[in-house]
Amino acid sequence: MKKYTILIFLLVISQLFSLYLNDVSGDGVTINWFTEEPSDSFLIVYDGSNESIYSEQEVTLHRFKVSGLQPGMSYAYTVKSEKDGKVIFRNGGIFTTAPLKRTPFSFAVYGDSRSNHAVHLEIAHGIARENVPLVIHTGDLVSSDDTLDEWTSFFNVIDILSDSVFYSTIGNHEASAENYTKFFAFPGNKRYYSFWYGDVFFICLNTNEAFDKYSLQYIWLLTELEEAKEGDPAFIIVYFHHPPYSFGPHGDHLYIQQYLVPVFEDYKVDLVLNGHDHGYQRVEKNGVTYVISAGGGAPLYDIGSGKDLIASANAYHYMLFNYTVDGLFGYAKTAKGLILDSFYIQRRD
Repeated sequence: MKKYTILIFLLVISQLFSLYLNDVSGDGVTINWFTEEPSDSFLIVYDGSNESIYSEQEVTLHRFKVSGLQPGMSYAYTVKSEKDGKVIFRNGGIFTTAPLKRTPFSFAVYGDSRSNHAVHLEIAHGIARENVPLVIHTGDLVSSDDTLDEWTSFFNVIDILSDSVFYSTIGNHEASAENYTKFFAFPGNKRYYSFWYGDVFFICLNTNEAFDKYSLQYIWLLTELEEAKEGDPAFIIVYFHHPPYSFGPHGDHLYIQQYLVPVFEDYKVDLVLNGHDHGYQRVEKNGVTYVISAGGGAPLYDIGSGKDLIASANAYHYMLFNYTVDGLFGYAKTAKGLILDSFYIQRRD
C-alpha cells in the first residue's frame, strides 16, 4: 500500500477531537483529525500489509492521504496522537473507497447547518442511520468562517459521520473561507473541484467568486465537463450554495441563470444541488432537476409557490440518494425518517 503524508500546522482549537474523511478515490482517501494540543501522528490501515504511517512533527490538525487500495472496499483504520509519551487521542473507524463503474451506491446531502447545533446533531444522526459512504454539504456550515468556536461545534457534530467521506461547497457565511480551506482536504484548489464516484461525476462550484464567461472558474467548468465526456458518466451532479431558482425569500439568482444554467442544459447535467434558502425545494426546468437542501439547522424560511416548483417543505431535513445504475432515486427526509418528497431521475444514455 502506498501512503503519502500531508501535515498542516494550525492554531489550537480547544476541546476539539474530531475525526473525518475527505477526498475519496477508487484507491484511497484522506484521513483528518484534530487534537487540543500539538502532538505527533500515527495511522494504520488494516489492509493486510501491516504497514503504518508515523510523523513526529507536532501539530493540531493531523492529515494523512492514503493510496494504493482497492476500489469499492471497506477498510478499518486506527489513528493515534501522543504528547510527551502520553496518548492524548486515539480513535478509528471504517472508510470505503469509491466504487467501480456500474456499481450502485447511496449518498446523503444537507446544508445550512450554521445556527442551531442541536438540530444539526439530529440531522447528522439521521444521516448516520442511513449508513452512506458519502455525504455532501451545500454550504453555510458555520455562521462565520473566522469564529473557531463555530467550527468546534461543527466538527463535534459531524464526528458521528466519521465513517462517511465528507464533501462540501462554500456558502456565503464561509465568505473568504480561510479556515474552511485549511480544515478540509478537498481536491483541486478546494474552493471548486470535481471528483468521480463510480460512474457518477460530481462538480463543486463556488458562487462566492466570479463565474462569468471570462472567469477562471467558468473556463475550468467547461473544461471539466468536456473531459468528463471521455469517462461516459451515468449522471452529472453539480453542487454549489446559491440556487438559480428559488421560491424562498432570497429568490432567483439571475447571474447564475445567465451564465451557469445554459451550461447545465448544454452538457445535460442531471441534478443541481443548492442551499441558501432555508428549507426544501425541488424545481424541474428544461431537463435539469434543481434541489435546494438547506434544512440543516439555520432558521427555516417560508416558501412560496409558482411554475416549475414541484415540491417544497418548510422543514429541517436531509436528502438520501440511491444510485441504481439505471437511475437515481431521491428522498427528502426529516431527522426521524419521515419522507417529505421522493423522485426518480432516469439515466440519460
